[in-house]
Amino acid sequence: MMSFFIYFFIIVAGIVALIFIIGLLLPNERTATSECYYNASPEKVYNALTNNADYGYRSDLEEIVIIEENDGIEVWDEIAKNGSVIRFRTAHKKPYSLYEFDIVRGNGFTGHWKGELKATSTGGTHFTSTETIRMKNPFLKVLSRLFFNLEKFMHTYQNDLRVKLSEDIA
Repeated sequence: MMSFFIYFFIIVAGIVALIFIIGLLLPNERTATSECYYNASPEKVYNALTNNADYGYRSDLEEIVIIEENDGIEVWDEIAKNGSVIRFRTAHKKPYSLYEFDIVRGNGFTGHWKGELKATSTGGTHFTSTETIRMKNPFLKVLSRLFFNLEKFMHTYQNDLRVKLSEDIA
């Protein structure tokens, strides 16, 4: 009976060591980019993107708490429906064409988000968002690749924004 526990312990320790080694070999950054088109002007898209007080359309959020606001630069916490809290800070705004913010404190990660808006010939908006997350913990690097799908989060946000923009037009 004792040998079973020894073998079990050796197998578990081996798996943990393997995950740790894989995590050490993975890069500290992950980046995802997503593009979409909205049937709304860059001004309307930009105003929706930068208005943290109006978050009700976000299907993944419970609440946004604005911690600080100074001359258009905000610090805010996004509280997800699962209870996790991520803190953000405005990095750069260029009305109707660019919005950037930093991920100041996440659940073991930091990062940066950039949204670029370009008018289309039909009066709509071509929207490109790029998110980069950084983490040092080898275990988190492995877990993030298994359970944190950046592209899915980006598509959810873009689809929520599409619904918001269509409601504003109606």
